[in-house]
Amino acid sequence: MPIKTRPCEICRELIEPERVEAIPETRLCTEHAKMIARYGGEFTLSSTQESLGKVGSLKKNYGGITPEKTRNAKALEQLRRELAEAIKAHREEVETDSPTS
Repeated sequence: MPIKTRPCEICRELIEPERVEAIPETRLCTEHAKMIARYGGEFTLSSTQESLGKVGSLKKNYGGITPEKTRNAKALEQLRRELAEAIKAHREEVETDSPTS
């Protein structure tokens, strides 16, 4: 069964099929996933401890732990801002280096 790839949210290049297979909910290519690690990663993980006790009971009956993976929107925005500033700086550098006629 072929694995469907999708474009990276940042650069629009196709995400590697191996990455999509390993992390189906990813929206970033490997290069940008490494870059977003500075801001806490593409996802944040949290967990909730289940309670098996009856409502209002003082007896503590805890069950398992339910993990939850959510997109790290703040980190994604910081990465986009960083890349936009880098592109702007590069354009300004090219403009100042180019000879005027």
